[in-house]
This record gives sequence, structure tokens and C-alpha cells, in this order.
Amino acid sequence: MRVLKIAPLLLLLAPTAEVARATASAPPHAICGDDTIAPSVARILPGFGAGALPIRTAKPQAQAFFDNGLQLSHAFAHDAGHAAFAEAARLDPACAMCRWGEAWSGGPTINFPVDAATQVKMGKLVDAAIPMAASGPLLERQLLAALALRYKNGGGKGPGDIAYARAMEAIAVAHPENDELLTLAADAWMIPAALGERGDTLPRAVALLETVLKRNPDFTPAIHFYIHATEMNGFPARAERYADRLAALAPAASHLIHMPSHTYYWIGRYQDAADANVRAAALGVADAKAAHAPEPDGVFRQPYHAHNVHFGIGGALIAGDAKDALALSEPVLGALSRAPKSDPFQQMVGGTAYFAQGRFADPAAVLALPEPGAAYGFLRAYRHYARGEAYARLGNAAAVRAEAAAIPLRAGPADKEDASLQATALMRIAKAVLEGRAAMLEHRPDDAVKAYRTAAKIETSKVLVHFDDPPVWWYPTERSLAAALLATGDAQQALAQANAALARRPLDPVSLSIRADALTALGQTAAAEKDRAAAVARWHGDKSAFSAALI
Repeated sequence: MRVLKIAPLLLLLAPTAEVARATASAPPHAICGDDTIAPSVARILPGFGAGALPIRTAKPQAQAFFDNGLQLSHAFAHDAGHAAFAEAARLDPACAMCRWGEAWSGGPTINFPVDAATQVKMGKLVDAAIPMAASGPLLERQLLAALALRYKNGGGKGPGDIAYARAMEAIAVAHPENDELLTLAADAWMIPAALGERGDTLPRAVALLETVLKRNPDFTPAIHFYIHATEMNGFPARAERYADRLAALAPAASHLIHMPSHTYYWIGRYQDAADANVRAAALGVADAKAAHAPEPDGVFRQPYHAHNVHFGIGGALIAGDAKDALALSEPVLGALSRAPKSDPFQQMVGGTAYFAQGRFADPAAVLALPEPGAAYGFLRAYRHYARGEAYARLGNAAAVRAEAAAIPLRAGPADKEDASLQATALMRIAKAVLEGRAAMLEHRPDDAVKAYRTAAKIETSKVLVHFDDPPVWWYPTERSLAAALLATGDAQQALAQANAALARRPLDPVSLSIRADALTALGQTAAAEKDRAAAVARWHGDKSAFSAALI
């Protein structure tokens, strides 16, 4: 089961309330981000997809804002969704379900829990609404009773969450035709699943979502959660046909435009993953300008934007898309250079921008990148890696070795809580990869095998296994090991390592290319040609990346 691990890439500036909420209680796996800023003046925000539930209110505008709150919240526009529910409550102070909406939208999500103080605050909203619903519809009383359970030792990681999910599933069973209620129940089961509770939580969510999508394939909340659920469960391809339609159904929702990339990346559609995030990032920039966020870095105050950028670079690196990788990475480097501080997690994920520069930028430009300050030890290491990759493209083995030697084994204390342990692991992978590059350039494949085996061992270790949304190390290092093994004449082991790379990154074009070479060496010509054709079709860049020294 894949646990969602994504990155609030650059929470580098003074945090907004939503950033503070996201980072205060989230483990260092992360946030699949808030989608939009709440408007300063209450208004309906269209274009965020589906979501509606008839409620008891005498005010049509209260119903409209309530439904918009559902739409926004389902699209992970958390602040805007909460504001919409609050406006519904202002318009109709007697509306019990408007308070339910405020309390529900202020609770945990699949990306982060809420603390005890927030549980108390949300629980008080529910308690105030329950008497208001006493003479209302049974469904509303049941929804409030269920939500009350969530805030009794719940918040995302407690028994209250399971009690809430069971109550919501009972409501869904009683209303099997209601897509909204089934999706709310699925979300209730997914939250404890995503935050560590195993058992049957995720299968229950999948069953509910598949029921909805079978009859209503355009129901955006179900598509959103189904993409997450299938990714977490290890069968992302089941969501592909829904992922393909999501962006058009929610054109204003940056997060939903991004969401298909969670499916595309894990089924080998890396260019599509990059393209989705380029579009999502562009919308994020436009939203930031509309909200008068300070330029150029104000857009990074919105956590979703950072995740979109990180995911886009990750897809572009595997696809060979230099144009998009560089376009996305350059603002990251600029923001990093202007940031007043940067913790290990931010540096680790920000390092992806250096990876893109090293692989794709003009070598002279890479070598001219300024050294980060002394407080940015991890970024310094990743800059050395970028320089080493640039020298490798120039064929300068001695310079590659020098850059590898400049990467220390650690940049300070390594601790799991602040991700310095993981950032240190990335440094060591980078060092080993450059040692392998130098050895291949110097025609020492046996030494390259040792270096790449070290890199692969670290990359696939428990330290990094959950930091995969997208993976913080940009490519499967077994493909480099395969190339080195093939250079030693061991085609059988090269094939095994290429297969291992493709098991972790399906249809990675460079891994396909090296597997084709291994198959050719083994006399399996037809299979080799099939892989070679697939590699060429899926690669969107300079074919020099297929050079054995650069794989």
C-alpha cells in the first residue's frame, strides 16, 4: 500500500494561516495542498467541480454557499470552503447544516490531522448545531451525530475517526442513491487509512467510490478521492479513465487539474504528469496575482503550488522534458535564494530543482549557479550533484569525481522528525551516483557497479520508502546499476536490475532503453526492439541521455 508522501516544497516565507495549519500537525510526508485563497468578500466560486446536498434552510443563497462549500472542500480548497460554509451560516443563522459544514471543513483530511484544540473548537460547532436540528430532517440529525463522534478523540489519528467513518457508512447504506453521502463516507474511511490506520479502512473507501463512479463517472469528488485511494492501494491504473476527464470538469481547481498526475506518474505517463502540473502551476500563479500576493515568491505561500511544481519537475525529469523541468525549477531556485530560512525537508524537496538543472540546463549555467549559504548544507550538496551531472555531460570525469568528493556524508544531525535523515540519504545517493558516473566515463564499470549498488540500496531503504509522492530522488538508480552491469558483460544481471527499475517506475524510457540493450545482449531481439520503440516514444528530450555514462 502506498502511503501518500508529498511535499510542501517551499513553505519558505512567512506562513499563511493555512500553511501553519498544514505544517503544525502534519508528519513530514505531506500536504497535497490547499487549492485557493478564500475571497476577501464572500462570493460563490465556480469551476471547482461537483458537490451538493439539499439542506433545511429558508434562504436559497445559504443553500448555494453550502453547496459551494462542499465543492471547494472536496477540491481541497480548504480555506475557501470553510469561508463558504461560514457565509451560509451568516445568511441563515438557524441553519444547522451550515454549522455542520463549518465543523466538517475545519477537520482533518487525508493529508493532515488536526490538534486537540481544533477538535474542541469544531466539536463546539457541532454541539451548537444539534439542538437547531432537533425538529429537522432525520438525515441532518444523523450527520451531526456522526460528526460529533469525529471530535471525540479523533482529529485524523484516533478512535473517533473510525467511529465517524462507521456512522457515515451507515448513513450511506441508508441512502445508496446519494453520491454526495457515499463520497463523504469514503473520505471518512480514507482519512484514518492515509494517516496510519490500516485494517479494512481503504477497501471500504474504494468500494464506496467505485459505486459512485460506476453510475456517475463525472462526479469530481469521487474521482479526486479515487485517484488517491487507488494510488495508496497500489493499483493506480484503475483510476486512469477518470483521471483523464477530471481537469475539464473542474477548470478553476488547481488541485484537481494536478490530481491526474498522481495516476499518470505511477502508470508511466510521465509527460502527462508533467503537463498536468505545468497547467496547475500556471493557474496557481494566476490565482496569486489575482489575490495580489507579493511577487515573485508569494505564490509559494500556497502549499498546493509547491507540490504542483515538485510533481511537475519529477514527471519532466523522467520524461526527458527539459523545457518544462527548467521552467518549473528556475522559480524554485530563485525563491530558495531569497528565503530567510529553510529546514531540511524544504531543502530536500527544493533539491529537485538542482536535479533538473544538472540534467538539462546548459553546463555553463549550471556551473555558474551560486553556492547557497552556510546554513543550507543540504542545498549545497545538491548543487554539487547538479555540477557533477553537468560535468558528466561534458565528459569530464575528473571534475565529476571532484564534485562527488565535495558532497559530505552528512550536513548536521540526522533526525526523522525534521526529515534531515531523509535529506542526508539523498546526499549520499547523489554522492554515489556521481562516483558511478565518473567510473563509467573512465571505463571502470566494476567500480561503477559498486557505486550504483550503494545508491540503489539507499534509495530503496526504509528511510525513503514513504517519501514518494513524487519520489524525492528523481529516478530509479537500478537503471544506472543495470547500465554498469551490462558494461561488465553481465547482461543477465543487467536485465534483472532494469526490471527492478521498471517495477518502481513503470515504463521509464531510460530504463526501457537499458533493458533493450540487455535483451539484445541476451539474444532476445524482438523483445529488445519492442522496448527500444517504447523508450523512443515516451522520451521527450535529447537522446544523449541514453548514453551509458549518464543513465
